[in-house]
Amino acid sequence: MNRDAALGLLASLGVLIIFSGFLVVSRFGATSSLTVFDMAALRFGVAGLCTIPVFFLVRWPRIPLWKAGVIAITSGAPFTLFVFGGMSYAPVAHGGIVINGAMPVFASLLAWAVFGVRLSGWRIAGVLLIVLGVAATGWDALSFGEPGQWRGHLLFLGAAACNATFLTSVRGWGLTAFQSLIIVNGLNFLIYVPIWLLFLPSNLALAPWPEIALQAVYQGIVAAFFAAILIAHAARMLGGMRQAAMMSGAPALALLIAIPALGEIPSPISILGVCVVMAGILVALGPGLLSGSASPERETRTG
Repeated sequence: MNRDAALGLLASLGVLIIFSGFLVVSRFGATSSLTVFDMAALRFGVAGLCTIPVFFLVRWPRIPLWKAGVIAITSGAPFTLFVFGGMSYAPVAHGGIVINGAMPVFASLLAWAVFGVRLSGWRIAGVLLIVLGVAATGWDALSFGEPGQWRGHLLFLGAAACNATFLTSVRGWGLTAFQSLIIVNGLNFLIYVPIWLLFLPSNLALAPWPEIALQAVYQGIVAAFFAAILIAHAARMLGGMRQAAMMSGAPALALLIAIPALGEIPSPISILGVCVVMAGILVALGPGLLSGSASPERETRTG
């Protein structure tokens, strides 16, 4: 393994661990004394401050204001509020399955409907497997879970739709990772944080400082800032296909972390759902993954 590949692998592992931890930390925060609005404000308040130096190094992308708004919304406060709200109803295992599982489904549909990308047989088969895994988790929650978990699943679907729109738009509009970083963190710092200060319910003044510090550091610095840089480096060194394959392990890793961290013991159906969703993601990536190709499977546009 050469040096670039080794660094790319380390970056990819870092992204996998950070995203899995993001799910667990979000669940912890959503069940603590902070409101979900406080958590989002801590995320974008800290991330916005961290992004200020990047703003002077990276040229603002020449895209229409409405496109910048789409990017800022779909990876900004609405996305995080969907995640945080969902975590207040449903456990980490369900969040990992539904968000990671539904995201490639939404992304495939958007790529086909908006950008005219033809879906390969592998991707269609993978999407069907993913839907099966997510459906099993939903059935488990409705049949055996605590009342109201279905509300968390709907919010997780909203988060998956937001993130899929963000990733599809960034790729379709040709934005770099740093350009999307300054749009998301910058605009949410300038717009959401003042809205939170003036209008949204807050328990920040009453919350213990360790809870505030955890959300500020992990959400604002680790998840919203460093993860974006690592994922860009990993995709460049390993290729988007291998990076996506690495991320398929996030639901399983989040489930394992949640056992000692939160005391959440997954049901057998949740474990099955994780396995089926992971298999579906790998199948959707296509045979090029097994052949060792570092570049994504070629997608053709219709029309």
